[in-house]
Amino acid sequence: MMRFDPFREIEELQQRVDQMFRQSLGSGNAPARFAPLADVSEDDRGLEVTIDLPGIPTEDISIEAENNTLTVQAERKLPQTEGKTRHRVERPYGSFVRTFSVPAKYDLGKIEAYHQNGTLTLLIPRSEAAQKRSISIRSAQPALENNRTVDAGAISS
Repeated sequence: MMRFDPFREIEELQQRVDQMFRQSLGSGNAPARFAPLADVSEDDRGLEVTIDLPGIPTEDISIEAENNTLTVQAERKLPQTEGKTRHRVERPYGSFVRTFSVPAKYDLGKIEAYHQNGTLTLLIPRSEAAQKRSISIRSAQPALENNRTVDAGAISS
């Protein structure tokens, strides 16, 4: 189940407004705002966050985890072109920051990150305490260790 993310809603609204202005103005001279999309999925092992980052070298990506918050930052730089006049720039460029709230049942200290073919994949394992376990059931209660008899003493009347 996905949690409601108000920042995501604001980001989507910003993208729609940006797109509306780009379509109405139609200049194409300014680079589009860079806001890569992300998918978040979960299985028994943990969370998987996948972000499309085409054209961004691994060294230009930063990942930080703190207080149940995962932050991914990167910059897609507009290539320098000497002696050329840009007539249209439709591909998005610039910096972006994505922040994800991660429930406490996941271990941010053990994140694995992979960047291949323009896709960043983050694997966040469940914490040991949150791991699913099978409990075996025995047919008899175990005997108590160090069984001993204690003399309560004689009752005097």
